[in-house]
Amino acid sequence: MSQEPEYLQRLRRAQQGKQGKQDKGPQSSKEARPEAAPNYSAAEQEALRWARELAAGTELRSIRNLPGARFAVLVRLQSASGLKFLSVEGIADRDALKERVKPGATVGEEVLGAYEVKGGRPVTVAIEEGGQVGLKMGEPRRGANPVSPEKMLRKAAADAVIREKNRPKNTRDRR
Repeated sequence: MSQEPEYLQRLRRAQQGKQGKQDKGPQSSKEARPEAAPNYSAAEQEALRWARELAAGTELRSIRNLPGARFAVLVRLQSASGLKFLSVEGIADRDALKERVKPGATVGEEVLGAYEVKGGRPVTVAIEEGGQVGLKMGEPRRGANPVSPEKMLRKAAADAVIREKNRPKNTRDRR
């Protein structure tokens, strides 16, 4: 899996397609298909949904280093032509996240938000006195950590046993 931005991958495929058409002539429909998108885990897909919601309908131009990352950051980049676009970057650990979101750490980039991929919750960034970066984890997003049906049934059975033990004695035979 390539770690280069999606727009570079599209450009390379388009250039290869032009060279292939000049060499071979017309291509079949199976040969002309672009590469399949990388398979993301459920938590990574939820991080991408969060980024798209935060982007408010703007297309995400690139997704870098997201598979296996602990945190994701939505960044607004400015290209050499002056156009602004959005990118999602995966970050491996908390210290790297703090360095990434420091104000003035990079030129021409604006960090719009951070997200904990594994926990399924947004991260609030606060700049404290002395320029230190503070991270505060928000509430988990609904559906970010899906629970398997087997686990839900086991939890419900355990909760029923606890409720039965804690129920007042005189109400057991009222039914």
